[in-house]
Parts: sequence; structure tokens; C-alpha cells
Amino acid sequence: MDQQDYFAIREEERQQRQDRLRFAAGMSDFVGVILGVLVILVMLLLIFSLVNWLSRDITNTFTVLNTRLR
Repeated sequence: MDQQDYFAIREEERQQRQDRLRFAAGMSDFVGVILGVLVILVMLLLIFSLVNWLSRDITNTFTVLNTRLR
């Protein structure tokens, strides 16, 4: 094997390693985006649940106050 073949093989191995790392980085970005969207959806559900609970609590509080004042 001459020196040029050796460097060609080394360059090809380096390119393959770089492609694998680029693929892994892309997949980690994709998984991060999916997890971020899921976290945002869970937070929105928690906020809607809190607002719903708060509106029911306020209604119940005024109902109790209204019945006690009569």
C-alpha cells in the first residue's frame, strides 16, 4: 500500500466519523425539540387546570359567602 492510498483511507474514515457525529447531533436536536414540545404541552395543561380550579374555587367561595350572609 502506498502513501496516497493510506491517506485516502484515513480521509474516508475521518469523513465517515464526521458523518456519524453529524447524524448523532441532528438526532439529539430532534429529540430535544420533541421533548421541549412535550414539556410545553404539559405546562399548558397544568396552567389550564390551575385556571379551571381557580374559577371553580372563586365560584364556591362566593357561593359560601352568599349563603352565610343571608
